[in-house]
Amino acid sequence: MELKTQLKKYRNTNEWTQKDLAEKLNVSDKTISSWETGRTYPDVHMLISLSELFGITLDEFMRGDSKMVKRIDTDLKLKKVYKYGLITTVLVLLVAVIFLNVYQYKNQWVDRFNPFMEMKIGYATLPTKVTYNGGKKYEESKEGLQFPDPYEDIWVADDPFGGGSKLTFSGGQAPEGKNYALVQHKGIYVRRISFVSWESIPGMYRDIMNKEYEKIP
Repeated sequence: MELKTQLKKYRNTNEWTQKDLAEKLNVSDKTISSWETGRTYPDVHMLISLSELFGITLDEFMRGDSKMVKRIDTDLKLKKVYKYGLITTVLVLLVAVIFLNVYQYKNQWVDRFNPFMEMKIGYATLPTKVTYNGGKKYEESKEGLQFPDPYEDIWVADDPFGGGSKLTFSGGQAPEGKNYALVQHKGIYVRRISFVSWESIPGMYRDIMNKEYEKIP
């Protein structure tokens, strides 16, 4: 016997109207009507409450409605999958948040896409000369390409109160008279630099910078 038939049968046996049963379950009478017509069906919690109200076992109440049993079984499995999926998602997000907060200033690719870090602008004093191809001097007569080495461990003042970061970035040989850089960076990821003159640097930054380049150990 289908569940909807069982429901109506036991309701009538107890001489309850749909409204009476609805009040006992704290649902609307439209919900009871929907169950009895088969448009919707009670969840497991409601099925247990119904069987208790009717004074029968859950097995007896649902006996004969194999379709309903399969639907409930499927629902329970889906809820279980959803539950574990939600827990897994929350754990992954939690680990990601912890990782992004702990692993700052250690990898430029992580810093580049880290939503918890802000893009900063700072100023740096650069060496007047750069080396090429891994520490060699530039040779005008040399055949073949000569690539400038990056500026390594350059102190970038990005806070007028003295804060800053040691960064490594590429840029090539600075133009004469402009061996200073305006650096836009996020952690150790340098987005871009521009060569500037000493006079173009705001005074509050010049006060905490060295005009002549000094390598910071």
